[in-house]
Amino acid sequence: MQIEKKRAIREALATLASSHAIVVQQLELAIELLNQEIGFDDEPAAIQTFQLFGSKRNSLVDPNSQSVLWKGRICFLGNNLLFRFFERISRSPNQFISYDVLLDEVWGGPRENSSIRGVAKRLRDRLALGGMAELSSAIDGSNSGFYRLILV
Repeated sequence: MQIEKKRAIREALATLASSHAIVVQQLELAIELLNQEIGFDDEPAAIQTFQLFGSKRNSLVDPNSQSVLWKGRICFLGNNLLFRFFERISRSPNQFISYDVLLDEVWGGPRENSSIRGVAKRLRDRLALGGMAELSSAIDGSNSGFYRLILV
């Protein structure tokens, strides 16, 4: 098969996978709302989605639209530091990620630490404006020199 055709197929499959991730999140939200309506206290089992080759999919981000997906909502961040920062911390939820790693993987090299703090603040503000205040407050920078996304 020609390389162009393989690339076109890969892109089509990636688009299909990301749209299905949105549908799964909407289904989870509907289940949560129904559970609240009928007074069901147990948490439903989380639906896991997987990328090709068995690696776990980051269901919080849509790389095609550079958006955050959370509880049935979508917050567009764009192809910028906000999206890259969120994508990086969401790849390792509940784990502290050092400023050095963030600067290397998100910024691509050395910067002032204040750059990270500024992007984290702007990201929190954008998520809150997008109706994701709970997710916004889950961005934790309380440990000096580190950030994490708390998803317990």
